[in-house]
Amino acid sequence: MDSGAPAMSRDDRDGGEPDGEPGGGPGGDRLAKRAAATVGPGLLYRLLLLAGLPALGLFLGWLVPRVADEVAGLKWAPMRGPFELVASFDDGWTAVAGPVVGLVLGLAGGLLVYVLAMRVTFEDDTVRIDKDGESRILARAEVAAAFLDKDRLVILDAASRQLLCRPTDLEPADLARGFTAHGYRWLHEDPYAGCYHRWVRDSAELSAAANAVLKAREHALGKKNATDAEELREEAQRLGYVLRDEGTRQYWRPLRAEAPED
Repeated sequence: MDSGAPAMSRDDRDGGEPDGEPGGGPGGDRLAKRAAATVGPGLLYRLLLLAGLPALGLFLGWLVPRVADEVAGLKWAPMRGPFELVASFDDGWTAVAGPVVGLVLGLAGGLLVYVLAMRVTFEDDTVRIDKDGESRILARAEVAAAFLDKDRLVILDAASRQLLCRPTDLEPADLARGFTAHGYRWLHEDPYAGCYHRWVRDSAELSAAANAVLKAREHALGKKNATDAEELREEAQRLGYVLRDEGTRQYWRPLRAEAPED
C-alpha cells in the first residue's frame, strides 16, 4: 500500500543544510535540528469562527426582537420562553441591545472554539497535539505512522496501537505536509481498515474482559460520554484490541506485530 509520502532526499529532509553533527549518522539519515512548526486552523476556518459567527450573532440579535411577539404568541412554538422574555422588554431598548449582545456572544463563541481547536506542533524529537485545553506529547521514536480516518487524526505506533485518535478540523493537506516535512510517515488511509470486525455482545472471538469493556463503552457512546468512551478505548488497547467507531457501532481488530507492506 502506498503511504502517500513522497520519497525525500537528504537535502529535502534537512532543508538543504548540513546535519547538526559531522557525518549526520549512518547514511546521513539524521534529521537536522529545526525550529518548532505548528499546523493550526486554516484561513477559511479562522474566517468562519472570527467573522462568520459574530456576523451570525449580529443578525440573530437584530432578528429575534422583531419576531419575538409573534413567536411568543404561538402556543405550538418550541422554546417560547426566551421569546416571551425578549418580548417583555421595551422595543426601543431591544432594537439596540439585541444586535450588540448577539455580536458579543458570536465573537466570544468564535474565540473559544478557535482557542480550543486542534494544533499539531512539530519539534526536533517530539510531536505535540493540543486540543480542548489538553496536550499530548509523543516522542518521535513512538510514532510509526499518522493518517486521517474521516474527521479523526490517528497516530499509530509500531504495534499498530492508536497513540492518538481525536476529531480534527485541520486541513488534510496541511497535516500531510507537516508530518512528512518533519520525517514522519503519513498515510492517506487506515492501513488496517480491512482488519476490523463489528462487535456483537458476548462475541466468542473476544475474551470476557474485552467483551465487558466494549459493553461498557457501548453504554458510554449511547450517553455521548466522550471521556468514558476514550478511557475504555485505552483499556481495550491494554487488552490487545484496537477500536473504531461508526456512530454508536463499535468495530475491533487485534494489535498487529508488524505494519502491512506498502
